[in-house]
Amino acid sequence: MSSTPKVSVIVVAYRMSRQLQNTLYTLSAAYQEGVAAEDYEVIVMENSSSDNLDPAAIAGLPDNFRYVLRKETAATPVYAVNEAFALCRSPFICLMIDGARMVSPAILSTALKAYSATQNAIVAVPGYHLGHDEQHLVAGVRDLAAEEAELLSSVDWRSNGYELFRVATFSGANRNGYLQPIMECNCLFASAENYASIGYANTDFTLPGGGSINLHMYRSLGMLADTELFVLPGEGSFHQYHGGVTTSSYAEREAEIEKHRVQLHSYWPGGFHSLRRQPTLLGRVGPQAQPFLVRSLQRSQRRIERLRAQGKPCWPDDPA
Repeated sequence: MSSTPKVSVIVVAYRMSRQLQNTLYTLSAAYQEGVAAEDYEVIVMENSSSDNLDPAAIAGLPDNFRYVLRKETAATPVYAVNEAFALCRSPFICLMIDGARMVSPAILSTALKAYSATQNAIVAVPGYHLGHDEQHLVAGVRDLAAEEAELLSSVDWRSNGYELFRVATFSGANRNGYLQPIMECNCLFASAENYASIGYANTDFTLPGGGSINLHMYRSLGMLADTELFVLPGEGSFHQYHGGVTTSSYAEREAEIEKHRVQLHSYWPGGFHSLRRQPTLLGRVGPQAQPFLVRSLQRSQRRIERLRAQGKPCWPDDPA
């Protein structure tokens, strides 16, 4: 690739080769709508493990993909994230800190519309879990590869990625929808300048899985002055089962998450909370995604009525 891409996409992965292959397919030009391969680059940062992409899969990556296999001793993605930022050639960057996130077909073209409106766009793609429950509520989630394969085979997602909405549920980060505060975003677009403004990924976040680094980065970007928050109601990032630190069911889960909470709260005066900014909704909402829009509207109305009765503002983090 010789010309500067319009957007760079960072994908970080560890011990999830099957899920990563699905994710990368959803980022290919054969799947993404409204963009050509030369419009974007994908930088794949895979930390070495017992389950890496095999050589054939790496050789088969499209020409606009770059693959880096890293030797990493820390149980955190933050070093891979920051190394990837240095490799990005576009002034507009999408961070996917979890390589197990399949995406819908117009995340790139819709995010680019936001960036063309303002270079201070922060674009959040709502998060979903594959399955009919949040994955940490499913016992034995570490061993559900076959069940997930059956779930995915029940819809023709390769031909129409929006079919993923039919086999998904809202993630805990936005379980009440996207018309009220969102806690985190695993498919997050912002300018390279704004990522630099927040110091990229804070390397203090070395707890397993990076702790709450994605929550911290999302709110940090959203609190920057002069930025505008866009949310894509018709698009999604869909989390696959892979035994993640926060998305699995295991005995030590609550104790581990409490460590994450303690660290995250220590960085925010008064404690951490979800980003409370009114979103600008952007993009089409197809029939598969419309039930989630209805749910978002219903939950939003309840919140508005409750806060109005309490005399509290709906969006206290909005710029004055």
